[in-house]
Amino acid sequence: MAMAASMLNPLLPRQDGRLEWGNGVVSMLFDIAGDSPVRLCNVVGRGMIPIDGRLSDDGKPVVEKDPRPIVEVLAANTGSQDNRLALIATVAGSKLRFVSALASEPGQGSDDPFRLEITQFASYADLEPKGREFEPTASERDAAASAVNPTPVTVCADPHEGLVVTSVFEAFSNLSAVRTYTRLQSAKQLPIEAVSSLNLTVPMRVNCGKIHRSNIFWGDAAWAVENDWRVRPLRDTQVRNRNQKINPGQSSSRFAMSSTSTWSTGVHEPAGIVQVEGSMRRARDFSVMWQIEHNGPWEWEVGEDDPGLHISAFGPEYQDHGWFTNLGEGNDFESVPVSFAIAAGDWQQAVAEMTLQRRALRIAKARELGRIKQFERTQGLVIYNDYMNTLFGDPRIEKELPLIEGAASVGADIFCIDAGWYDSTDGGWWDMVGEWQASTNRFGDTGLRGLAENIRAHGMGLGLWLEPEVIGVKSPLASTLPDSAFFQRHGVRVCDSGRYLLDFRSPEARKHVTRTVDRLIDDFGAVFFKFDYNTTPGVGTDLNAESVGDGLLGHCRAYLDWLDDLRRRHPDVMIENCGSGAMRADYAQLSRLDLQSTSDQCDPLIYAAIAAGAGMMILPEQQGNWGYAQQEMDDETAVFTLATGVLGRLYLSGFIDRMTEPRLSLVRDAIALHRCVLADQQHMVPFWPSGLPDFDGDWLTVGLRHVETDMRDAYVRGEDAWNERNADQNDQQNGQRSQSEDKPDYVIVWRRGGTPSVNMPLEAGKTIEQVFPNPAEPDHAPDAEPWTIERMDPETVRLNATTSKRPSARIFAIRRRA
Repeated sequence: MAMAASMLNPLLPRQDGRLEWGNGVVSMLFDIAGDSPVRLCNVVGRGMIPIDGRLSDDGKPVVEKDPRPIVEVLAANTGSQDNRLALIATVAGSKLRFVSALASEPGQGSDDPFRLEITQFASYADLEPKGREFEPTASERDAAASAVNPTPVTVCADPHEGLVVTSVFEAFSNLSAVRTYTRLQSAKQLPIEAVSSLNLTVPMRVNCGKIHRSNIFWGDAAWAVENDWRVRPLRDTQVRNRNQKINPGQSSSRFAMSSTSTWSTGVHEPAGIVQVEGSMRRARDFSVMWQIEHNGPWEWEVGEDDPGLHISAFGPEYQDHGWFTNLGEGNDFESVPVSFAIAAGDWQQAVAEMTLQRRALRIAKARELGRIKQFERTQGLVIYNDYMNTLFGDPRIEKELPLIEGAASVGADIFCIDAGWYDSTDGGWWDMVGEWQASTNRFGDTGLRGLAENIRAHGMGLGLWLEPEVIGVKSPLASTLPDSAFFQRHGVRVCDSGRYLLDFRSPEARKHVTRTVDRLIDDFGAVFFKFDYNTTPGVGTDLNAESVGDGLLGHCRAYLDWLDDLRRRHPDVMIENCGSGAMRADYAQLSRLDLQSTSDQCDPLIYAAIAAGAGMMILPEQQGNWGYAQQEMDDETAVFTLATGVLGRLYLSGFIDRMTEPRLSLVRDAIALHRCVLADQQHMVPFWPSGLPDFDGDWLTVGLRHVETDMRDAYVRGEDAWNERNADQNDQQNGQRSQSEDKPDYVIVWRRGGTPSVNMPLEAGKTIEQVFPNPAEPDHAPDAEPWTIERMDPETVRLNATTSKRPSARIFAIRRRA
């Protein structure tokens, strides 16, 4: 998703030969001098030491001693300088030389990002295979830099003479985050096996950071146990201390994560965090978070420099994913985008900054697609879905009518009929899917159209489950669509679990899916789709592709283009992203879609852990956390499952039709609180008052808080943004402060076992009170009595559960004391 840019103008180097660029919050300093590739020698985020804020004894700004090139390019004919460092010590990357830097700033009233394009060039002669070349050490580079004039070498970039590489950086106003990707051009054939989207030198030296005082955060995932985030000291991972003084040079130790095929979050999350603690009193702790925005394969790694740290991120590459592309003859290439956020403070500050970046990406995409008004309207809708712990894919009119009555009675806005509405064979819905025609025997004489009318008569919109990217092997369409519409390898269609997978590069495949969605909207008035994705195509397709990975990347991008087209043509339709729960919860798709199912987990106790970690990867307003209360549940269990959804996007299910009035009132209370949260959610970020949640822990906590004053301008968008930015600064800040301080922050606390009480940090000057279940309505959950709260000291409160015999949960509002 390349952002629209204002006019690009040359960015001139500073007197020391370096380039400085940023948006006023985040700043990057590039070393372009001498006979070497462009390197990032410092990067600064919110609250950090300014670019020239720390000087050495000779009066020069402190920068990294071993900055890495800003891009790595692995060409098959040149490879790497060290076969232990295949992706981050590439020969082609080392041969690049600075050509130009062009920058633009958003115009008055514009929401375009600040933009920088750095172009580098390597001649074909330099890319000819040669004997092994050793990269100079940090001290050798220091000596060379001090011996030469810092004026950059003048290079003319002509794709007919060599490889042209352009690194693009984009930063929205007031955000401490940058989005980056890489473009490659060559007139001659040049086989490329990897190209970095992000090659970030972590600013350790200027912040007195030490690797042995650094932590790495990453997320593991699997079906029904998503968002399991972990933390370890970096030295306790593969990034061992090998003693760089005795063993100088780039370390081959690295902490790496990768994913294959199209479940982009099926094993690990395409995101991570490095938290760096300063080793001196004058230092400032800081954190960096990154996310790969791709709906296919990816790889990221953290490794040690000589000295220092780097963070590198890639889309598909040859070593792990079978991807390569042949540049030449107009076959240019652009890598997948990666965002990183950097700020002073711990990992929670980095998550907060990335939360703002994710919102900015969603707003920019909605504006690009011309659906900003529809985007804002759908932010506040509550969805009921008949699947989870309810019908489980067996919808029938006699089951649906009571559920419709129940969902309407608690105030749902959308009623989604999940899997099975197309199944006329009572069991063939898995391997016969593809035509997506309404069942002829499930919905009585009125059929699905009559059921849809009933839903609308109850004041709700119709939602339908759809798995648009597959055709069952027993479906008639399997024989009518051409082979070219499907993934292929070795001359045959790829089959997974009784399904063929559509290749969205195919016009026939896209036409089929487009006709399907258009027909369901026209015939039944669908205003919500749950797009599921339960099978994957493996490494890719070798049909009309240079490599199986190249075919897969082409498909992934074609699918995103199809989504964009769908959103333009049907701006009012809401779309949920689902992939066997949250197996592809990436921001290639979530920047375009409204909701993300966070799991298929049926156990509310385990779901609490999934919801507790979801804010690390998914915006609160996109977290479709299931709340599946049932009449037969005791009060504490019903409160537990409903509370799980309130601070995200409450995704209702359960047999609401079987509930008595007290239980229905409890559901209504959850929805009422949820609507209060939704009204202000876009101005809040997740936080974890008790630290990173332990997936197996007895107690779990997560909250939503309003952002600090210096981050609030990030939300100033829309047509009146310019007027507000140019208002008196003090009046603006005071107005924002009073407005947000009148509104509460929220925290949910789950107790799954263990001790009956827990201590939670709460700074002096703030109060905390239970808001769900509502203490003013004790009859709605009479056996779920309010927890008691004790102030232990000025910075701590103790929450006491009223029962230790069963799990329980409560939601609290936190306010600043008047």
